[in-house]
Amino acid sequence: MLFVDIVLPVFLLIAAGFWLEKRFAPDIQTLSNSSLYLFTPALTFSALVKSAVELSLAGDIFLFMCLYTLLLLMLACGVGRAVQFDFAKRRALAMSTVLMNCGNFGLPLVYFAFGAAGLGSSILTFVMFTIPLSTLGIMLAQKQSTNWRGSLINTLRIPIFHAVILAVLVKGLQLQVPELLLRPIDLLGQAAIPVMLVLLGVQLAKTRITWEYGYLSLAAMIRLVLAPLLAWGLTRALGIGGIPQKVLILQTSTPAAVLPLLYSLRYGTRPDLVATAVALTTLLSAVSLTLLLYLL
Repeated sequence: MLFVDIVLPVFLLIAAGFWLEKRFAPDIQTLSNSSLYLFTPALTFSALVKSAVELSLAGDIFLFMCLYTLLLLMLACGVGRAVQFDFAKRRALAMSTVLMNCGNFGLPLVYFAFGAAGLGSSILTFVMFTIPLSTLGIMLAQKQSTNWRGSLINTLRIPIFHAVILAVLVKGLQLQVPELLLRPIDLLGQAAIPVMLVLLGVQLAKTRITWEYGYLSLAAMIRLVLAPLLAWGLTRALGIGGIPQKVLILQTSTPAAVLPLLYSLRYGTRPDLVATAVALTTLLSAVSLTLLLYLL
């Protein structure tokens, strides 16, 4: 029943986006901008304002993000060297395994699994992992030296961070948001989860598949098997328990992220392999995430 109640609704919405792209070829940039600048910031603000998330938890999740990203990056680079992948293929493997789809896929999955109880932790996880997604992802895709400072500044321009800062100020100053503003923000936020999944389906429908079985086996193993084990170990080591622990494990065990695919296309870092890894891990995650939900 976990598959039917939690995982299947996610894939049905992805399938709807896949069908929409094949049938009508919508403007993906408009969908993406609507999600980035309206729906997701609204969901972030309303969820954080209404939740009882403690500042210490944000610190724990930030530390988890740093350690998790670093260890996975070391693992992916080490495995790539051990099997003698060339430079571009090692970078592609890192992009396909270190950076997960904790937004478009992870937020809806956690919401279906834990409801409002897990939404605050899920939003924080999404926000924290946007940092490596928007910085490390670009750096892995580029073949030349990269400006870390410029990448970080671009990350801080993402509207999600503005929504977090505003929500922290509102809660810190104990301000009451007028219903006149909170209701439309809530309504916009409710659109975020279905739009995220439809957008993922649209993006997958545009993916061109390249079957290179050695690379894909490694990418799927690291992203869907080793990554959950690492998340479990780190949450135990950091003393994170309860719903936040389950949210962190589940949300960071999602398939390869789509955003690095755009980076790899921009810089020519084996986009064929990254695209196939995104599609394959998304399909296989129907099994891996169902098993993980049973364990959690």
